[in-house]
Amino acid sequence: MKRFLIALALVLPACGFQPVYAPGGSATFASGNITIEQIPGRSGYKLRRALQQELAAGLPNLNETARLEVKLKENLIRLAIKPDGAAARSSVSAEAVYVLSTESKSFRGNSDTEISFSVPDAPYGDISAQTSASDRAMRQLASRIVDDLRLQLSTAD
Repeated sequence: MKRFLIALALVLPACGFQPVYAPGGSATFASGNITIEQIPGRSGYKLRRALQQELAAGLPNLNETARLEVKLKENLIRLAIKPDGAAARSSVSAEAVYVLSTESKSFRGNSDTEISFSVPDAPYGDISAQTSASDRAMRQLASRIVDDLRLQLSTAD
């Protein structure tokens, strides 16, 4: 068995096998020629993953490699308060300022979104509802960023 594993370890790299979760993997695996820089925090991670999915098809008139940098701000807003002081309705707002840089040009923009949610009465239900709302906000924000970039690139000279 030990010999088999050693032989397998020697043969697999030669055939081009590469583990999916290999350390040092490229950020461009899902977005073609666009590298998406790391965005700090849990929400930043979710936004980056959503951007990778949105950019998988590429952008119009972008034939060179590009780098997308995003700065994210996220806030939790309590909208309605119950008589006992607990929140009844809350909102997650997120704002992103982004720059898509190529060797010859750069495209800038900002986008924002807000997702409201009802706070459940169950203990710790607010945490789950807040996490879900944040995830939805990041997916919506990614969609808006990519739509704006598509518009800017389709009208670029």
